[in-house]
Amino acid sequence: MPFKETEVEINGVAKIFGTITIPSSPIENEKFPAVLFISGSGPLDRNGNGPKGKYQFNLYKELADFISGLGFVTFRYDKRGTGSSKEALLTSGLWDFVGDAECSYTYLQQHPNVDSERIIVLGHSEGTIIGTALSERQKLGGLMLLAGGVANLDEYLKHQRKLAYQELKSSKGVKGILMRMLVNEEKEEKKVEKLMQKMGKSNRDVYKAMFLFKQPAKWLREHYSYDPRKALRQVTCPVLAIHGDKDPLVENAHLNELSSLVQGSSEFHIIKDMEHGMRTQKEEKSILKVKKMNKTIQKRPLSPEGLNAISHWLISNYK
Repeated sequence: MPFKETEVEINGVAKIFGTITIPSSPIENEKFPAVLFISGSGPLDRNGNGPKGKYQFNLYKELADFISGLGFVTFRYDKRGTGSSKEALLTSGLWDFVGDAECSYTYLQQHPNVDSERIIVLGHSEGTIIGTALSERQKLGGLMLLAGGVANLDEYLKHQRKLAYQELKSSKGVKGILMRMLVNEEKEEKKVEKLMQKMGKSNRDVYKAMFLFKQPAKWLREHYSYDPRKALRQVTCPVLAIHGDKDPLVENAHLNELSSLVQGSSEFHIIKDMEHGMRTQKEEKSILKVKKMNKTIQKRPLSPEGLNAISHWLISNYK
């Protein structure tokens, strides 16, 4: 289905800059179900790209085009500190991002081409936590959790560190011998815990670790104290969760809890040969090679199996 893109500015606590896509229709002000995109962590703009052309994933742009082609309005916006946004990213916290998502949700509710009862929130990575938190403030028409869901940030970071320790220790040759001698998981975790305790006691938005490395203290404090499972227990709308089996940033086992948490219908899929950005990956899963592999993976197509799971769920529930 053809669609039209339009640039949007929303006046909220922070000004929001985004892109809305509306399916073409011969009927004036025809109402469609809508999908609100909430991006993952880090400086990702409305299209899913990093600053200064470093990482050009275009994940949200490609997903929005795909979903709009199914007959849905989509809205994606620049995260704070990215794209056209003038807000600071480093000093922003979880609840700042939830507020921006809620402002965008309200915008869609009031749009003449949107069926306000059928607004689906699509969160990717950190966006799954933000979208879950939004469900406590708004009655969602649906919730899509891509490359995340159920767990909080603390659990995901612990999972990532555990994989890194294992990978380092399983290195071959001299490197492996050295890593098994030098890497002490218990000591490293105590260092992380000590740093988090310092940031937890601080009231600063930004904390300088070792007086040099800036850490988003407000963001971490708010994430660590938030429990997505508590929010999910109140969710009554349909929920879809999708992970890739080559994604080292999430723990797939967490999704086994989904059906026992939400009150409405739910389903989850572990997609074969799909990585964190929903693209095809045949190479082995590796937490230590993520950045290196991104250079080639960003040029690959989105996983057909992942797209099929999304389209089937959307059409079954909303068309």
